[in-house]
Parts: sequence; C-alpha cells; structure tokens
Amino acid sequence: MIEIEASGEDCICDFTFDFCWQHQGTRLDPHQKVGGSSYKDMVDGLKRGETVLIRGDVGGRLGSSLGVDLVKLGGEGGPIEGTGYIIVDGNVGRRMGISMLRGAVYVSGEVASPVGNVVEVETDKTGYKKYVSITEVLERGGPILQPNHLDEGDLILADGLVRETLAARNVADKMIRVKGDAGMSAGILMRSGSLGVRGNAGRNTGVLMRGGRLVVRGRCEDFTGTEMRGGEIFVQGDAGGYICSRMKGGVIFARDGKPVPPARAHTLKGDEAGHVARMLGINNIQAMMYRRFSL
Repeated sequence: MIEIEASGEDCICDFTFDFCWQHQGTRLDPHQKVGGSSYKDMVDGLKRGETVLIRGDVGGRLGSSLGVDLVKLGGEGGPIEGTGYIIVDGNVGRRMGISMLRGAVYVSGEVASPVGNVVEVETDKTGYKKYVSITEVLERGGPILQPNHLDEGDLILADGLVRETLAARNVADKMIRVKGDAGMSAGILMRSGSLGVRGNAGRNTGVLMRGGRLVVRGRCEDFTGTEMRGGEIFVQGDAGGYICSRMKGGVIFARDGKPVPPARAHTLKGDEAGHVARMLGINNIQAMMYRRFSL
C-alpha cells in the first residue's frame, strides 16, 4: 500500500499526468512528490494492483483515466485488468474518474460535481462510498445504488449528477439512459452501445467516437463530433459551433449546427428522416427540418 498526506493537490493518480504528452512536464512533473510519493509512483502502484491511501482532501481530476493502458504512453488503449484501489480519507474535488475504466475509488467525505465516468455502488468498506467505472458496469454489471439502476443490463442514471466522459471507451452493446444533463466529452472513444441524454450535453460530445449511437434530446455545446471516426450522433436541438472538426467518419443529425470544412450540412435522403424521427421521438414532418452533418 502507498500512503500519502494530501492538501488539495490536483491530478493525483491521474494516469495521463494531466496529458503529459502535450505539455511535456510543464504543467505536471510525474516525478514531483505529494506526501512522500511521486505522481508516477502512485500510478505505477495502481497498475500493479496496489492500493493508494490518501489522508486529507484531494483536488480535481483524481484518478483520471484510472485503469487505462494509454496509447499515448505506449499502451494498447484498453483496460488494465487488476488495477488497484484509491482510498481517500477526506473530500474530493471536481472531475473524479474522468475516462476511468478499471479499479475503484473509496471516499469518506464528499465528492464535488461534476464527476467523471463513475457511478456509486454498494460499498465493502465501512465509512466509505465506493465508485467504479460506468464503462465497467456496462460490461460486467454491478450492485448499483438507487435511484440509479440496471434494467436488463442497460444502465439508467437518475441521480441528477452531471457526469463528464460518460461511456468512455465503451465496447459493450448496452445502453445508458441519462435522466438529466451530461457534461463534456460524452461518448468519448465510444465503440459500441448507445448513450441517451434526456437533457443537454456539454462541449466535445462524441469526441473521438468510433461507433455506437449517441442521442441528445436537448442541445450540445461546441465541438460536437470532434475527431469522430464512426457511429451516429442525434441532437434534437442545436449541435453547436465548430462541429465535425477533424472528422474522419460517422455522422451527426441535428436541426442546427455549424460544421468545420470539409464536413458540411446535407439534406436528408431516403429513409434518413424516418431514422431521425425514430431516434428523437418526433414526427416525420418535423424530422424533415433536420440535416445530416458529415464529410
């Protein structure tokens, strides 16, 4: 077990080291120490299945990409099976568990909103709340706490929490239904399954999406479908500005949106209007007002 004392530091147990391949250590030095252990020591320990015990409050982005074998750091992009646990004797800041795939986070105090790709499950440690990856729940199930629940394998999120990177890297042919809003990067790197958001979604919805389906019954902020490779996104309201930026494949159906060339807006053809009507629960006449945004 690795034990440290924390005083609100950000990016503890962040497998990306705050996207170190972009900033080359200028924002976060992996060898910098917190309470006697370096950021790298903690991540390496978790990869080996060890537990990191943190005494004190933690800042934002705790456990970012927890349990991910990151391509940018020489990995294969999938989960690291046997990833260890993080235990926090204190409170946790915003965006805990962004893009998390494996492992678990136990927290004795409060967790600030928005959270990442996590959901609370029944705990096995007295005095702690337990959080696991939503993507792992879709793959394997789990003892989800009410009001969230599983319905024949599909996950219904009804607790009103805003979550970012929902369904990150999902490969399971399952559905997530969100009774409320989603934060940024919903469906990031998603390959299969379906994500339905009853409310609005934040920026970068469907970023790096490879497959599957994402349905937003409200509007999206900017950069929907950025670097999209495949799959379908349906937006009942405005898809936002700068959509389809660096798109390689896939399609966005929306009433309004401002695409980045070479992507452009197309008039619906064939059964596309019927497809939009079925996905958004509108009639065919309303669906004819929608457009397809793609290459």
